[in-house]
Amino acid sequence: MNLLPIRRRTLGALLAATLLAACATPPATDPTQPIVFVHGNGDSAALWTPTIWRWQSNGWPRERLHAVDFAYPSARDDNTKEQPGRSSTDDQLRQLSAEVDQVLAATGAVKVVLIGNSRGGNAIRHYIANGGGAAKVSHAILGGTPNHGVWADPGFAPTSEFNGTGPFLTALNAPKRARTATR
Repeated sequence: MNLLPIRRRTLGALLAATLLAACATPPATDPTQPIVFVHGNGDSAALWTPTIWRWQSNGWPRERLHAVDFAYPSARDDNTKEQPGRSSTDDQLRQLSAEVDQVLAATGAVKVVLIGNSRGGNAIRHYIANGGGAAKVSHAILGGTPNHGVWADPGFAPTSEFNGTGPFLTALNAPKRARTATR
């Protein structure tokens, strides 16, 4: 009786079972950095719920996935003037900074990954450039961020954070030497 085909099948099955087990077994330690998702203008943290579920289903630990929920998610018409129920770029910087500090304290991590869309991307950029975020952020991933504005017209809403020629984006897009010289 030739036992070679039986041994090959047994060895193949054992190898397949080992590979499947390795794929299903989480790592012994948690090397994952916490991620903070940052929503855009007028949105909420709920926007990121399906994304968080996807990350979880791919093995990312739930306690490492966070979404900031800005108190007033809509931008002011004029970034320099108070407007009820709306936030400035500095309001978002402060809230994002507090969220990052809270996530770092809760997880014991040294740095976070920030993922943002739309206005959230500019909040991330502002935090990294002007709010101490450079020391606390390992990676920043931006999607659909109006880095150079939604419009660039000095005659139309000149102090809106969405005006590419306005003071917020002009300062944020200035070379680093120019940014530090004006502070």
